[in-house]
Amino acid sequence: MGKIKISMTIDDEVFHAFKTYCQQNGMKISTKVERLMRENIKDMPLQAFIR
Repeated sequence: MGKIKISMTIDDEVFHAFKTYCQQNGMKISTKVERLMRENIKDMPLQAFIR
């Protein structure tokens, strides 16, 4: 499984607050976002992704 590059539009205040949070906790923004995404989909049934 490889990595992909994405582009998002995010509110600047939210982004800067999240960036500060990540810096203070010694993590990369992309790593934290990926973990949050995994947490959100881990309990969803497979049918939610099949259309």
